[in-house]
Amino acid sequence: MNMRNKLPLDKVCLVIILGLAMVIFFSGCAENKVSAAEELNTSSLLINNADLKVESAISDMDDGTYTSAKSKLKAARVDYEEALKILNNASSDYEEETQYIERYTTFAEVGLDSVNSSENIVLATEHLDKCIAYLSSEDLDLSRKELHKANEALNNSIVYLRSAKEKISPIDPDSVPVEEKSYIIILKDSIETSEKMGLELKEITNGMYPYLDGAGHLFDAEEYLKAEEWDKAADEFANSSVKFSESKKSLEKLKDSEYSEISVGAIEICGVITQFEKDLPCLEAGCRYMENGSYYQANAEFSKLFYLSSI
Repeated sequence: MNMRNKLPLDKVCLVIILGLAMVIFFSGCAENKVSAAEELNTSSLLINNADLKVESAISDMDDGTYTSAKSKLKAARVDYEEALKILNNASSDYEEETQYIERYTTFAEVGLDSVNSSENIVLATEHLDKCIAYLSSEDLDLSRKELHKANEALNNSIVYLRSAKEKISPIDPDSVPVEEKSYIIILKDSIETSEKMGLELKEITNGMYPYLDGAGHLFDAEEYLKAEEWDKAADEFANSSVKFSESKKSLEKLKDSEYSEISVGAIEICGVITQFEKDLPCLEAGCRYMENGSYYQANAEFSKLFYLSSI
């Protein structure tokens, strides 16, 4: 080797020192870069735990155990809120982590909307149960109040679902890491399904208003029967028939709902109304015959009764 191409020893040492200094400097820069790995891991666990609680709460709702459902939804809310606190305070110098922070924030916000929606569904279901209970005891005023409260809760539930839908909509399943793709697809489908079911359930509650009116006329007719005020009883039976038919017209299309939770309820209510439609004309005719003193014809009409034979 040509000695003239060699660096003097002092210059070699200087180059080595400078090289080491640069390595240390850039290594220090790398070490000083802010990472949100820990925050992402914790928030991910919280969101996952909250999702499982919501799923379990929905199962409880289906079983009619509303108290348990409320408790689980309350716990899920805490998890989502804690995840949001962590994510809102998280930052990272890594672009990929920043994207995770943004997505996880959306997941937590959508989760809170889901909790709010589910809590309103629980309220709606409880009010519907009370509506039916008051109807059975012939307290129509309280029955209507409970139906109105159920309708309000359903409206609120749909508002939260639409908020969740708006937040999750911009996220393309094909643009996220493969391990999140199915989560996005299922989440979007779940929100869409819940919204459709909520709207159909609202149609059922709307169809219940004329049903309650029909029941009111029926209860009044019963009182007139006891008092043997045949003409008034006949008028009430006629009015009842009109209201029940109005209710059936509103509900009948839901018998073919793709959701059994909706179709079964619609089928049951329409089945009751169908029997009313058979009996009410006989009751009305029988009362008109009684008013005219045509007792034989009246008894012939009353003998045709099946569902309302206890009146």
